[in-house]
Amino acid sequence: MLNLYDTEAVKDFIFDILVENQELKKQLQTAQKFSDMWFIDSKTHKERADKAEAHIAELKQQIAKLTAGQTQEGGKGNDHNE
Repeated sequence: MLNLYDTEAVKDFIFDILVENQELKKQLQTAQKFSDMWFIDSKTHKERADKAEAHIAELKQQIAKLTAGQTQEGGKGNDHNE
């Protein structure tokens, strides 16, 4: 129990609380930085994935056009089906 009449003990107690608060603030700031970095990285990866999906869709359309063109030509070059 803290003796409130012992000024040195009270000073030490208050100092310990201030030091602990400062350490907690630093920990909070570090956690927020990592959280922000994770969010930014996640957003960047999502954007890259969306671009890749769009590129895949474009390639599928090109393949469909090329396949349709071969079918219209009577199947030329489709000897691999035998």
